[in-house]
Order: sequence, then C-alpha cells, then structure tokens
Amino acid sequence: MLGKIKIKFFSSAILKYIAMVTMLIDHIGASGLIFLMFNIAVSMRMYYISRMIGRVSFPIYLFLLVEGFVHTKNIKKYIIRLTLFAILSEVPFDMAFWGGFFNMQHQNVMWSLLICVIMLCGIKKYPDFSVIFVGMGCFAAWFIKSDYEYIGPLAVGCMYLFRERAVYKNVATAIIFSFEPPALFSLIPMNMYNGEKGKSLKYLFYFFYPVHLLALVLIKKILR
Repeated sequence: MLGKIKIKFFSSAILKYIAMVTMLIDHIGASGLIFLMFNIAVSMRMYYISRMIGRVSFPIYLFLLVEGFVHTKNIKKYIIRLTLFAILSEVPFDMAFWGGFFNMQHQNVMWSLLICVIMLCGIKKYPDFSVIFVGMGCFAAWFIKSDYEYIGPLAVGCMYLFRERAVYKNVATAIIFSFEPPALFSLIPMNMYNGEKGKSLKYLFYFFYPVHLLALVLIKKILR
C-alpha cells in the first residue's frame, strides 16, 4: 500500500519557486534590511530565523543546475546565460552585502554555478577523470572566492555522479552541508522531484537574482 503513495509531485518549476522564496528570506536578513524593519531585539531573532530558512535554497539551486545540465539542448547557451548574469549580478551583489560597487573578496553565486556547469562538461566528456574535474572546480570556486566557495562544485559533482543512486546522493549531500544543518531540509523537496519541468517563466530564475538584490538595496536606502 505504501508503495502506491505518490510523493514525487514537485516539478522543477516548483523547486525554483521554493529556492527563490527561501533565498529572498535569507537575503533580507543577510543584507541587513531586517535591522531597519524592527527593533534590535526582534531584528536579531528574525535575522537568525531568516538565515536558517535561507539555508534551504542553495542545495536546491545546485540540484536544479544538475537537472538543467542533463536536459539542456544547448550547453553553450546555458554557459553564456550564466556568464552574462554572473557579470550582471556582481554590482547588485556587492551593493547589497558589502556596501560598495565592487568587492574582490567575495563573488556572487552565479559564478559558482558557472564553474559547476563547466566542471560538468569536463566530467561528461572525460568521465574517468571525474574526481580531477571536481577538484579543479572546487579550487576555481575557492580561488575566485565565489559564494560558498568549494561547497558548490563538490555538491554538484556528487549530485551528478550519484544522480541515479538516490541514497548515495542524499548521504553525500547531507555530509557536504552538515556544517549548516538547516540546509538538510532541502533534501525533502529535492526527493519529491517528479522529473517534470512544470510551468515557469524561462528567464525568471536568472533575472530574479540581480533584480531582488537591487530591490533590497533600494529599500534599505528608503528606510534609512
């Protein structure tokens, strides 16, 4: 009877919405906006809550990246899109979190995703050297100081290599993100993925990242 219960009912579109909403909640706290909305006591509690909720978003984005890589019909366009939006997002990212137009010490998450896709291209073409490509991806992300640094390529490598082995993939993801336990809740919606695309605007995910960062910057300026 239990085997007949359908638990895989989340399309990639639904997962994107979950990731975007939890990321927005996270960034409201991380950007400092939360401290302009409430008194200090309430703001501190809301800050920690928002950051915990936000831990769910990154593993889901990485999971969707792997699925996107597997199903894309044109990997070159995929890489070009990520590159363009990584460049487009850098100034909003630095303004939202670092208070300036450019900060060499930390790069936005789109660069992490771009490195991951390039890494997957290498793994797909030369599977016998998968470990080497994962290592190179981790080093590249660490070297440019992209968001989450080596965690992104390491998690994507495991998600891709264990894509057909759910237990291994879940265990590997749990170990990689064990340093922030709230991120483990991302495994719930990820394991409810039904393999379908669902209904979503094609470029919503890409535009949402820089646009919501700019919105946070503007709202902070208004409240100040």
